[in-house]
Amino acid sequence: MKPLTPNLKKLILGIIPILLFLIFWEIGAGIIPEGVISPASDAIAAVFESAASGLLWTQTLISLERVILGFLLSLLLGVPLGFLLGTFFKSTEKVLLPFMRACEKLNPFAIIPIFMIFFGIGTAEKVVVIFWSTLWPVLFNTMAGARNIDQNLLRMVRSMGATRWELLRKVIFPYTLPNIFIGIEFAAQVAFFMIIASEVIGASTGLGWYYTSSATKYDLPLMYGIVLYITVLGIGVNVIFARLKKHFLVWKQASELN
Repeated sequence: MKPLTPNLKKLILGIIPILLFLIFWEIGAGIIPEGVISPASDAIAAVFESAASGLLWTQTLISLERVILGFLLSLLLGVPLGFLLGTFFKSTEKVLLPFMRACEKLNPFAIIPIFMIFFGIGTAEKVVVIFWSTLWPVLFNTMAGARNIDQNLLRMVRSMGATRWELLRKVIFPYTLPNIFIGIEFAAQVAFFMIIASEVIGASTGLGWYYTSSATKYDLPLMYGIVLYITVLGIGVNVIFARLKKHFLVWKQASELN
C-alpha cells in the first residue's frame, strides 16, 4: 500500500475535525430540547434546497457586489495615499497620523447606525461600511511598506534621472507589494464579516438579511444552515488569500536573495 502524500494527509487531517463537529452537532440536536437547535443534516439540506431554488446564490451575489465595490474604493484611495505619505510626504504623514489612527480605532460595528442615518439601509450604506472598514489596513500596510524601502536605492534611482512616477511604478510599488497584499488579506477578511453585520443590522437583501429573515420566520434549519454557509465562505476567503499571500511572500524572499 502506497503511503499517503503530504497534501492528502493534510486534507484528511483537516476533514476529520469537521466530520466530528457535524456528528456531535447531529447528536447534540437530538439531546437538546426540540425547537432550540436544528440537526446538522436538516441545516445542510435547507442550504442545498435554498441553493437549488436560486435564492441563496442571489443573496450571496448581492453581498459580494457590495463587498467588491467598497473594497475597490478602499484600494483606489488607500494604496496611492499610502505610497505618497510613506515616501514623498512624510511630514504630512506625521501630521495626519494621529487623526488616521483615531479613525482606525473607531469600532465599525458602533458606527454602522451613523452610516445608516446618512446613507439609508440600501447598497450605498453597505459600500461605505466596507470602504471604511477596509481602508485602514490597506492604507497603513502600504505606508509601512513604502517607509521601509532602502533610501539609498531611491537616491540612486533619482540620480539616474527617474521621475516620481517612474519611482512609484518601477521601485516603490514592486518593493511595497508584499505589504500591500498583507493589508489586502486582512481587509478582505474584515470586509466579509462586516457586510454580514451591516446586513443583519439593517437591510432588505443580502446574506445577513437572509439570516435574519429565516430567524424571524423561526425557520431553524435554514437559519443554522445559513450560519454554516457563511462560515464556509469565510474559511474559503481565508484559504484563497493565504495561498496568494504565500505566493507573494515567496516572490519577496526571492527578490531579497537576488
